[in-house]
Amino acid sequence: MLGKGAILTVFGFILAFSMYQVRMSSNVLATADNFNSQYVETLIHESAISAMNFAINKVWDQHASNDSFYIHANECTSRVRIFPVGADTTKITVRTWGYLFDSETQSIVKRERTMSSFFTLGGGTAISEYFMFTNNSSGLFWVTGCTLWGPSHDNSVMHTLGKPVFYGKMTANKGISPDPASKKNKAEYHDGWEIGIDMSIPTDMTHLVNAAIAGNGAAAPNTKCIYNQVTSFEFLANGDVIRKVGASPPDTVALTAIAPNGVIYSTADIRIKGVLDGQVTLYTTKDVWLDGDIRYKDNPMTNINSDDILGVVAQDDIIITDNAVNQTDIYVDACMVCVEGGFEAQNWGSRPVGIEYFLGSLAEDKSGCHGVANSSGTVIKGFQQRMRYDPRLWGGNFYPPNFVLTPNKFRLASWWE
Repeated sequence: MLGKGAILTVFGFILAFSMYQVRMSSNVLATADNFNSQYVETLIHESAISAMNFAINKVWDQHASNDSFYIHANECTSRVRIFPVGADTTKITVRTWGYLFDSETQSIVKRERTMSSFFTLGGGTAISEYFMFTNNSSGLFWVTGCTLWGPSHDNSVMHTLGKPVFYGKMTANKGISPDPASKKNKAEYHDGWEIGIDMSIPTDMTHLVNAAIAGNGAAAPNTKCIYNQVTSFEFLANGDVIRKVGASPPDTVALTAIAPNGVIYSTADIRIKGVLDGQVTLYTTKDVWLDGDIRYKDNPMTNINSDDILGVVAQDDIIITDNAVNQTDIYVDACMVCVEGGFEAQNWGSRPVGIEYFLGSLAEDKSGCHGVANSSGTVIKGFQQRMRYDPRLWGGNFYPPNFVLTPNKFRLASWWE
């Protein structure tokens, strides 16, 4: 009996271990199936995100508004659709799928994931709320010695060289080079940075022209609000202006007399300098020349309640004149817009090194050059820039007369899965 009992015991252990082995094998297979399923789901999710990012860049970079295409990645397929859903809204949909083997049904099954996002075009923030706003900064580098206060935006790729300092948030549409997340970028971003923000400078200045026409009344050209000859304005601290029109001798007039609505409009170049006591916006379809310092009588950096404010809008360029008084430095207090041009220094590549002190806000279509820097980012010709934001502009409640300019902003409004 002992022998038979031993045999039965051995068979019992064999049976028990066999059942345990079967169960273990089943668990292993189930674990493998779960792992494979999770792996495929992860691939599908990552592929969908990649497809969505590709479509978003297509909308931002190429302004696509109606397109459809497929993307194959990670052995998954994504169908992407970009289409308008209104006059100012674009929608992106992504449907991504992949396949895996289901051991229970012994068949190939399909797994899917969908994502959607909306872009909207709208106004919002006044352009004077941006300290620096550039549509295209190609060729411009912020270098060692450049210091910017206030929020800034570059609609192209923003370039840095050396150690510029940004005290306001820096946003860019197509990127920042070098990547601010890498050690190659030595710039200081004290309020952070963000990319993928697409905006454009407003181009319709009809309201400025209409304001000047209304203020001019029946006055002859070149006598009040409207000019068609090159005109120089030297602002005086008592609220007057020394004005010189074309080849005529200069005269002295009250600022409020020649700009009762606060706007002066010209179809010729304007030249300005002096100390402003009052409020005025100058708009020309040509260039504006800065022949010397432009200062507010009441400095807003020491008196936040200062009501002195200057708007300068040029259809083309705003230029720092290469003359004796501008050789070592220049002070510019203004809210400036270059609709189709840029803010630059005349003869920037050959003039001696100086410092440019700017207070206000600047929007330009193409970044103008102010100097030349060596490979380490040190300025060797032209101006170093000390650019400070006028704190009164923040919030959009204070700006030059009729300076209601709002950039078109194309933004990612929502994204969900």
